[in-house]
Amino acid sequence: MMKQAHSIVLALGVFGASTLTLAAGEPLSLENMTLLHSVGSPNLSPDGLTIALSVSAFDAATQSMKSGIELIDVASGERRDLVQGSSPQWSSDGRRLAYTGSHDGQRGLWVIDVARGDKTFITSINRTDHFLGHRSRKNWSWSPDGKWIAYIGAEPDVNEDSGSDVQVFTRTLYKTRTGFSDNRNVHVWVASTDGQGEATCLTPGDYDEHSLSWSPDSKTIAFSSNRSDEPDHNYRDDIYTIDIASGKVTQVTDSPGTETSLQFSPDGEWIAFHGSVRPVNTKDSQAEDTQLFLVPSKGGDIRNLTSSLDRRVGGYLWHPSGSSIYFTAGDHGKRPIFRVNVESASIDRLIDGPFTVGGLSFDASGQTLAVNASGPALPSEIWITDAEVSQYRKLTSYQDDFIEAVELQEPETFWFESFDGTSVQGWVMKPVGYEPGTTYPTILTIHGGPHGMYSYGFSSRTQWLAAHGYGVIYINPRGSSGYGQTFSDGCVLNWGGGDYQDLMLGVDHAQATHDWIDEDRLGVMGGSYGGYMTNWVVTQTDRFKAAITVASVSNLISFYGTSLYQLLVETEFNGLPWDNYDLLWHWSPLKHVKNVVTPTLLIHGAVDHDVPIGQAEEFFIALRKLGVDTEFVRYPNEGHGFRQPQHRIDYMNRQIDWFDRYLK
Repeated sequence: MMKQAHSIVLALGVFGASTLTLAAGEPLSLENMTLLHSVGSPNLSPDGLTIALSVSAFDAATQSMKSGIELIDVASGERRDLVQGSSPQWSSDGRRLAYTGSHDGQRGLWVIDVARGDKTFITSINRTDHFLGHRSRKNWSWSPDGKWIAYIGAEPDVNEDSGSDVQVFTRTLYKTRTGFSDNRNVHVWVASTDGQGEATCLTPGDYDEHSLSWSPDSKTIAFSSNRSDEPDHNYRDDIYTIDIASGKVTQVTDSPGTETSLQFSPDGEWIAFHGSVRPVNTKDSQAEDTQLFLVPSKGGDIRNLTSSLDRRVGGYLWHPSGSSIYFTAGDHGKRPIFRVNVESASIDRLIDGPFTVGGLSFDASGQTLAVNASGPALPSEIWITDAEVSQYRKLTSYQDDFIEAVELQEPETFWFESFDGTSVQGWVMKPVGYEPGTTYPTILTIHGGPHGMYSYGFSSRTQWLAAHGYGVIYINPRGSSGYGQTFSDGCVLNWGGGDYQDLMLGVDHAQATHDWIDEDRLGVMGGSYGGYMTNWVVTQTDRFKAAITVASVSNLISFYGTSLYQLLVETEFNGLPWDNYDLLWHWSPLKHVKNVVTPTLLIHGAVDHDVPIGQAEEFFIALRKLGVDTEFVRYPNEGHGFRQPQHRIDYMNRQIDWFDRYLK
């Protein structure tokens, strides 16, 4: 399940920034949100002089978000537009950039000569949205010698239109995230970077491949693939390599867990990967913390480099010397940079603070590192530092106009002891316009996952609530990542148990230590697993006077057979529902729905197959039959997260209207 379903994204599409007259320090609004930029991961040129990155900003002329690739001079910070497109990657000689884009009716991979501006179309990429798992990257990459681009693409669609609308399914995962699978596999393809000839499929057959990486000599590609008899029934992705010249495929790993996000070492001797070891795993939000592993590229013993850290490893990058790997990991709401020595597995924390870091990129020498970083009141910007992360500077100023125009709130973190002595972290954010001696309605907002993590990164959702006069409480209950494996396992077999108690005791602590929180005007909201937990909360207590539940689960029995996430239920609840019916029904909010008195707004995308809309329908009908004040809002053509600007705006306004109705 389950990412946050209701994050406020930037494509607002109805207000022209050129027509705005904004006073400094105004509360966050739809109008001034158009000043926000979506800043991608930096891609540092081999010589370390230039960064290429994708940037999206609101365009008043078209009333929509406009995306393009910009070049940034590392010394001066000067920016220039290069080309419309996204996901730029430098060639190893630094003269060309590959990217995805659309020009002259041709959409796919392109290469541009940075100095001359000449564009060459490389290939289109066939797509399928058959669900392989959230960690299965359908990526693409230059060969180190610059002659080829390898990519993950689907087989051509050769199904003839039979004229019938009857659909026949044989795969367990016959659904995609918003539709139905076309049953096409994805494979490793290569295309020449001179634009000549057709792309070649290197791995035809009945299996899917993903997460590719080139060897440094450009002779071999590593990839992940699940080649078990029933790949929809497990998440056992192993590492394979293919020799480009001969086409020989070699299996490198054979483990019960999952290997993804592959990277060859600079000398080609090792393959690093994100891995897990538990034989029962899920393609969605796993309780097991992802670790960073090494395996010899020709096969052999696997080494876990990060077990001593006891944290969930995020993005990572080899240092060009090959002696160490840099990575990020959630830690108590922070996401700092770590470095692990490949030989000794010793780990250094290179930078720490109330912020989140991602998108690591080195130059060829390994002396310069570019990152994307954000804080609670600082949306994403690009920063430059050195290999020791001893000195760093903010390179870009994309968000300056937004920060100058908007009054943003800084959250205050707190810790409390839960019912069993476990230490739990949360945050409190005051409303905009806060005045001492005044009490304010306050919203508990619950993250998705269940193994997500609230962090010190910028959150437009919490800022949006604060801008409309609400205090905000958010907590990382047991089950959240960022606090070690034992904590992450804390909600397994126990959704709505210890995690619920953590949330309620966290609200108690926030109230006891912040006299501005009005205990008679509390609201609760969440999306995905946070929506499940919101449903659970209103069945267990009447302390909240209004609730909003988004893309939520209400019945774990019916959820199992109708969603993409059979493996999630099997992993979190130790088996199949017909063997665990009583357990699953006990932790289903629908079982306890007769207790609900809280006015509840249910919001759901009509084609959400992560959490099917029937979950909201079941809860809504029960609430209506029980006479609870409730509304059910259905967004057509939306999945697990809203993409259409008018729907995002409607949701943003609707949540404030609902809370205003009952809390103000």
